[in-house]
Amino acid sequence: MSTVKPEMGDLRLLALIDALFPTGRIFPAPNTEALASRVMAQLESVPGATAAVTLALSALDARFFLATGTRFVSADPARRKAFLRQQQQSALSGRLLQLLSLPFRAAYLLDEETQRRSGGHSVRVPAQVERQRWQQQIMTVPELDGFTELEADVVVVGSGAGGAAAAYELASHGLAVLLLEEGQYHDRRDFTGRLTDVLPKLYRASGATIAIGNSVIPIPVGRSVGGTTTINSGTCLRTPDAILQQWSNAGLQGFEVDEMVPWFEQVEAMLHVQSADPRYVGPIGEVIARGAKRTLFSQAHPLQRNALGCDGQGLCQFGCPTDAKQSTNVSYVPRALEKGAFLLTGMKAQNILWQGPQVVGLEAQGQDNGIIKRVRIKTRQVVVAAGTFFTPLFLRKNGIRNPWLGRNLSIHPCGVVSGYFPDRQFDHARRIPQGFGVSDLAEEGILFEGGTPPFAAHGLMNPFLSDDYMDFIEQWQHTAYFGFMIRDSSRGRVSAGLHKDLPFIRYAMNQQDQTLFRRGLSLLARMQLRAGAEYVHLPGYRAVPRIYNERELDRVLARRLKPHQLAITAYHPLGTARIAASPNAGVCDADHRVFGCTGLYVMDGSSVPSSLGANPQVTIMAMALKAANALAKSVLAAC
Repeated sequence: MSTVKPEMGDLRLLALIDALFPTGRIFPAPNTEALASRVMAQLESVPGATAAVTLALSALDARFFLATGTRFVSADPARRKAFLRQQQQSALSGRLLQLLSLPFRAAYLLDEETQRRSGGHSVRVPAQVERQRWQQQIMTVPELDGFTELEADVVVVGSGAGGAAAAYELASHGLAVLLLEEGQYHDRRDFTGRLTDVLPKLYRASGATIAIGNSVIPIPVGRSVGGTTTINSGTCLRTPDAILQQWSNAGLQGFEVDEMVPWFEQVEAMLHVQSADPRYVGPIGEVIARGAKRTLFSQAHPLQRNALGCDGQGLCQFGCPTDAKQSTNVSYVPRALEKGAFLLTGMKAQNILWQGPQVVGLEAQGQDNGIIKRVRIKTRQVVVAAGTFFTPLFLRKNGIRNPWLGRNLSIHPCGVVSGYFPDRQFDHARRIPQGFGVSDLAEEGILFEGGTPPFAAHGLMNPFLSDDYMDFIEQWQHTAYFGFMIRDSSRGRVSAGLHKDLPFIRYAMNQQDQTLFRRGLSLLARMQLRAGAEYVHLPGYRAVPRIYNERELDRVLARRLKPHQLAITAYHPLGTARIAASPNAGVCDADHRVFGCTGLYVMDGSSVPSSLGANPQVTIMAMALKAANALAKSVLAAC
C-alpha cells in the first residue's frame, strides 16, 4: 500500500480505521494512512460519497463526545474499540457504522497481503493460450473503421445463456448470424482470481447492481462474452414439471414436459452436465448431509453442474481458470462461431431500424480510446438477449409499448446461514462454491444449495466491529456456509436509472415470501446446529450475532425478522419481458416474438414467464434453442 496521507487530512478517519482493524492473530493491522488514501481516492468518483463520509465522521465524533466528554481522535484505542462495540448493538447506529465501514472493509479484505494470509485463492494463469480457429470470427472495436455497414440474416444482442444458445441454433441452420456483445472476450489468462482485477472485467458496475424495496438486495449480473454464465455457480437444473404445467395452464402452448425434454437434453449434452465430484464438494457436503438427516430430510445430494474436469479451485463466480465450467464463452459461443457466426465485442446495441412494424436493421456503437465507432447492420430479424434488467430498457427505448414491459420481475431471494466448527478445516479456496443441495422442500418453494462465499464476502457479510471483526474473519476456514433460495411470489419492476450500468430496480418481498424465507433460515440453522456447529450466524442480523442452540434460535425467529434485518441476495432475475398467450398477459408470444412487431424477438431470462424455484440457466438455454429453431425455420421458409 502507498503511505500517502488522505487529502482530506481528517484524523478522525485514521482513528476510525485504527479502531476497526486492530492486529489479529493472523491478520496485521493495516497501514491506516494508505488505506484511507486509497478508499477516499476511489470514492471521489462517486457523487456525494466523500461528503457523506465526512458527515458520518462528524456524527460519530459528536456521539462519542456526548458519551465520553472527549473527542474520538483523542481517546485511547481501547475506549474507541469499546465505543464501536457498544454502537454495534444499536439498530440505527450499528447500521450507519456498517455503511461507513463498508468501503474500508472491502479495501482491507481485497488487499493482496490480506488475501494471502487468509489461505485464499492462488491462481497460476497461463502466459499464453493456444489460439483456436473459431477466434478468427471475433471482431473487436479497434479493428473497425469509424462507420461500418454489415448485413446478417439475424442479429443477436447479448452472449449470455439465451443469446449464445440462440446464436448457436440459428448458425446451425446455416443462417448468417452476427452476435453483438457489449463486454469483451476474456480467456483463462484473465481469470486470475484477484477480485480487484476480475470484478470490473466480468461484472456490470463491478457487481453493484441492487434492488430497493423493504430491503436492499444485491443482484450481480455479468458483462463479458458469456454474460452471467461466466460468473455463476455452474448449477444446472431443469424447469420443474409443476412450473411447466402452470405455463400450459396459462395458455402457453409447446411447453409441456414432453415437449421440453429434448431441449433440456440438448443443453445438458452441450454443457456436459454431471453431478459434482464429492472430492471437491469437500467437508461442507458431509456437514449438511448429517444435519439434513437429523432434520428428517432425505434428499441431500451433490448438485448437477456444467463443470467437466472441475478441480475445485473455488472461483466459479470469477471466471473459471481452467475452462472446466461450460459457461457460454466456453460452450455455445465457440460452437456458434464454428458454425459460421460472427461475434462483435465491445459494441452496445443502440437503435432498431424500422419500416412500419418490420425490423430492417440495427445500429450499435463502441469506443476505442475515446473514439466512438458505429456499426449499422442490415437485417430483418433481431433477437434481444441483453438480460432481464437491460432487455426491457432497450425495448422501451426503441418504441415498444406494453404494460408488462419491465414488470413481473422475480429474483429468487437467497439467504445463508454460517456455522462455526472449530475442529473443522473447510479449505474453502479449494472447493466447489456451490456443489451440494437438499431438495426435500423444492416443491414447496425452498431449495437448499451450498453457497460458500470467497473470503472477501465472508468479511463483508457480518455485523462485527473491531476485535470481534478480526476474530470473525480469521475463522473463515472453520466456518461452514450454506444457502437457500425461495421461489418468490413477489414481483418487482425495472426502469432506467441515473447511470447506464445501474438500472432502477424496485422489489419488495410480500408477507408470503417473508414467511417462506424465515422458514428457510430456521431449517438451515437447525441443520448446522444438529451437525455440530458451536454456534450459527444469520448474516445481516446484528441483535444476536451468535446463536448457540435451538432454544436461542426459536427466540430469535419469534421476533418475525423483517427483510431489512437480514442479508438477502439474489442471482436469478427473470420475467421482465415474459412470453404469454396474449399481449394482455406478456410482452412476447410463445415463439418469443414481441407482440405487434415483425422480426423482433426476446430470448433471455426476461422472457421466462415466472419464478422457477430452480437455477435458471438450463431453462433459459432450452427456451432459446426452441425459439431459435422456430425462427430459423421461418426465415428459411421465406427464402
